[in-house]
Amino acid sequence: MDDALVSYLAIFTQRAKKAGLDMRPPGKNWAPMRDIVPGSHISLSVRRDAIQVNLNNERDEDRRQFESLYLDRATIQSAIGESLSWEQKEGRKKTAVRATLSRGYDDRSDWDEQHSWAIEMMQAFEREFGTRLRASPATERTR
Repeated sequence: MDDALVSYLAIFTQRAKKAGLDMRPPGKNWAPMRDIVPGSHISLSVRRDAIQVNLNNERDEDRRQFESLYLDRATIQSAIGESLSWEQKEGRKKTAVRATLSRGYDDRSDWDEQHSWAIEMMQAFEREFGTRLRASPATERTR
């Protein structure tokens, strides 16, 4: 595994915990938070050319979680301050919503700024999506 990527994720996870995010140990190219509701969590995924903050709904085969959030997308995007990518992942149980920063982990001089953006975005995702998912009847079946 790429040493820069391992360092990037370790430093990010430490900073995110310090900022109050409920982080789990990082994976191969991601740093996940604990579930908001069963089967739904926020994560940071990292590539050489981009970083993404993701809402991952792992058990959304009927698309109820996605659809309830998508109906409120204008309000959510306005509150988060970013245009988001809304992905239904046809043929899979998973749905996702993503914010992307087109800068990658190769530039160590940019890590502070990238980590700050990602932490702020994860906090905004937690606030906007967490509130809605916890209150949604679509998540009742997974509790």
